Amino acid sequence: MSKTLLLLRHAKSSWDAPAHSDFERPLNRRGERSAAVIGIMMKQEKIAPDLILCSSARRTVQTRDIIRPYLPRNCPVEETSRIYEASMNDIFAVLSELPDNVQKPLLIGHNPGLAQLTLFLCSTAGGEALTRVQEKFPTGALAEIELDIDTWNEIAPGKGRLRRFVAPKDLV
Repeated sequence: MSKTLLLLRHAKSSWDAPAHSDFERPLNRRGERSAAVIGIMMKQEKIAPDLILCSSARRTVQTRDIIRPYLPRNCPVEETSRIYEASMNDIFAVLSELPDNVQKPLLIGHNPGLAQLTLFLCSTAGGEALTRVQEKFPTGALAEIELDIDTWNEIAPGKGRLRRFVAPKDLV
């Protein structure tokens, strides 16, 4: 048996209001459009998570809210500050605590943690998609990783295969 991990970097955020803290930075218009493009692609490709884990930062919450209509209605959502600006090890800790009945979580978070986690999990299996992650994990990009694990506490380096890596600009 295997599990699938979906990693979505928040969409493009705005730097127009210097009074906002990093945590409070909202999406800009381009980010809003690109999040919708990714949501539509997820629906068309039948990429259906069974749990959404979302950083509690404003830009990740907004990204989640934009893609939410394109995902299964009954999919539970958990918002957590543990993912905000989290290192790869912090994200690992969050994932290793998931209940084993979760088969396909969608984690909406930040870089560099998401890129590092993808490279760590898929160090030997990913081909061209993995090369793209090494170059850049852009805002709004989605990685789909197939994991050779039965339980989330088995998550470890090299246990993943990058099945898909798509950025909003790939779709428009």
